[in-house]
Amino acid sequence: MRPVTFAVTKKPYKEIIDAKLAERDGKIPAEWKVKFDPEPNSLLSLASECGLLNEKELEITEKYDSVGLLSEIAKGTYTAVEVATSFCKRAAVAHQALNCLTEIFFDEAIKRAKWLDAKFEATGKVVGPLHGLPVALKDTVNVAGQDSVIGIAAYAFQPEKENAVIVDMMEELGAVMYVKTNVPQSMMVPDTDNNIFGITRNPIHKEITASGSSGGLAALIKFRGALLGIGTDAGGSIRVPAYSNGVYAIKPSSGRLPYHNMKGYWEPGSEVAGILCVNAPMAVSYRDCEMLIRVIADAEPWLYDPSCQYLPWLKLEPLARPLSLGVIRFDGEIQTMPPVTRVLNELVEKLKIAGHDIVELELYRAEEISENAVDFFTADGGKFLESQLEITGEPMSNAVQNGGLYPCDKKGLSDFYAYSSVRAELQRDWLRYWEQTKLKTKSGLPVDALLLPIQPFPPRPDGFLIRSHFSRTFNMLDYPGLVFQAGYVDMSRDDEDMPEPLNAMDAKVQTTWAKDVRARLDGFPIALQLVGQRQMEPKLFQSMDVISNVL
Repeated sequence: MRPVTFAVTKKPYKEIIDAKLAERDGKIPAEWKVKFDPEPNSLLSLASECGLLNEKELEITEKYDSVGLLSEIAKGTYTAVEVATSFCKRAAVAHQALNCLTEIFFDEAIKRAKWLDAKFEATGKVVGPLHGLPVALKDTVNVAGQDSVIGIAAYAFQPEKENAVIVDMMEELGAVMYVKTNVPQSMMVPDTDNNIFGITRNPIHKEITASGSSGGLAALIKFRGALLGIGTDAGGSIRVPAYSNGVYAIKPSSGRLPYHNMKGYWEPGSEVAGILCVNAPMAVSYRDCEMLIRVIADAEPWLYDPSCQYLPWLKLEPLARPLSLGVIRFDGEIQTMPPVTRVLNELVEKLKIAGHDIVELELYRAEEISENAVDFFTADGGKFLESQLEITGEPMSNAVQNGGLYPCDKKGLSDFYAYSSVRAELQRDWLRYWEQTKLKTKSGLPVDALLLPIQPFPPRPDGFLIRSHFSRTFNMLDYPGLVFQAGYVDMSRDDEDMPEPLNAMDAKVQTTWAKDVRARLDGFPIALQLVGQRQMEPKLFQSMDVISNVL
């Protein structure tokens, strides 16, 4: 049997870029074009100031999260067409400000919304639990009839023939697809930039990265050009952009959400081997993330996607005892900076005052786990990426060249088996480590979840590539990780110098907190990460409910 390959366009990459940009930007109606001053640090107020959205459209896009908006649609407060039009217009404004979109299909979305309204009018019932909700998609999520360029010129003008399974399922549940969002070339660098579409801007501050690889989605959601979207995560790609843009996201365990028929950053087949990339929701609230995972679980995705496990959603009652949390403060390499330390400390103190049990833990075997993750990420030596770029003569982007992964040596099958053996050992050791936390808790039970940063530093400048073990550790372990907003940088309390660096990476990171540059972060959101054990997403959200009440 011949392996699956991606369809490609064999033209010079610059010719492809010009045509693709013209196609994309031509999908924005002329009457939706806006003028704005590109110089302000923040563009979050542009949607309300540009004059394009009327009062009702601003209400629809600003007043609710997805759960709240779906309730209003079901009551008949808004039609699906009103909602779809509102978010199409706001996404158009977001794109003109932030360069966050790759594929635009507003006309198809409005047509779909009209169909939903007709069904609602005829029956008095919603089509499904996502009836009328516009859902934005990372460019990796295939939509029939739309390109999945994923930052590589050769993939332009090759529309996908089938939806990803997760798209089919969301449409069956009533959702409306309308845009796809920008990613980095290769998907394996933490800045959203590529040769075709360029760089995506962070809407909060122009000097801070939108991050990656789901950076286009995160920027769009922060701008409220979407309330909910689907991204992916193999090493932090949903959680780090959520952190950098001040929104919410969860990386579930593999097998929880359908992943079949996605466009991968490696050659076809890689999605079922090594560290598994997962589809992951990003939203304006954590309850939106829970809702999306829950309604898909209730629709039995294991009947549609061979990558899904049989995981009916557990409907847990509110926790009737104090929460036990393992707190991790240090990633083993980089010292945590003042705003992150303070926000974490403040939450821990609130939890203690509320009677919850806090256990201090370490990021166990973090360096070995990180090395194992990099072994998997570099297993093909970057050869597949190189082969796809060579088709059009496209160069590697600056972010990829400076990202520290490629170029590298290609590994053999025996190497891959060895990496898998090490991973299994590390996963088993972490199971033991978690189980042994019962010796430290007041209840005599293992901790319910881990509370820790997603990065030890505030959101960083664009193009300044640095890493943290707080993210990729939980991809390798396949643990679900939820990013939630917990506070803000406050220079009246956080304007402190760092201790001497521990190593070269720590020294590099500390330059982002230099005295002359840290002031730009004043007021920037700071999120934390809540991590649960594998396939225990319902319990993770149960713990998050407790933390939300404390916050």
